[in-house]
Amino acid sequence: MRRRLFVLLLSVVLTVPLWSENLVGFGFRGGFELTEMNFNTNALRESNRAGFYVGPTLRIDLPLTGMDLDVALLYSKRDLKVAGETMGQKSLLLPVNARYGVGVGDVVGIFASIGPQFSFNIGDDIFYWKDKDNNNNQYSLQNTMISFNLGMGVTIGGHLEAGVYYNIPAGKTADFTWDRLGSELRNTTWERAKSKTNAWHVAVSYYF
Repeated sequence: MRRRLFVLLLSVVLTVPLWSENLVGFGFRGGFELTEMNFNTNALRESNRAGFYVGPTLRIDLPLTGMDLDVALLYSKRDLKVAGETMGQKSLLLPVNARYGVGVGDVVGIFASIGPQFSFNIGDDIFYWKDKDNNNNQYSLQNTMISFNLGMGVTIGGHLEAGVYYNIPAGKTADFTWDRLGSELRNTTWERAKSKTNAWHVAVSYYF
């Protein structure tokens, strides 16, 4: 996982062209997220869960009017609840967003953004437990994942930003497996479901 993270970070650095002297600033970002868990079966229904993230961010001007590149490395902690069990997922997030913005007056601006996000699981990736009916349950998270961000926000004074983003995974987030006793209580059958976790992000950034 560390090797993949290094390769991705290096690729981001190499894609920043020679006009990097137009770097607008380095800053920090923090925010909250609300996850929406979906399964490919009607047997599972879970409520939304919350989380947070924080980390450094770069905003780089591109040689196109109104365009810039937004790159961040964020530590993320969020809760996931499946079949009555709450699990904590810890990740490193690497969003790379292209943005287009326009000024509204001399101080305030608005922007829209889109781009990929690379996620690396740095906590537990497999959770085991039994429910009240003594069924075995297993929830297995993907170690790496690619998703996409769609967002919009406002800038104030060139230093402060606030934005709302919607994150859409490109594939499954995890696999959920559980067992059920057969009608004769002698044989066990295993059932499986794929989990996909979309998320709303509310972020505040400050650039020095």
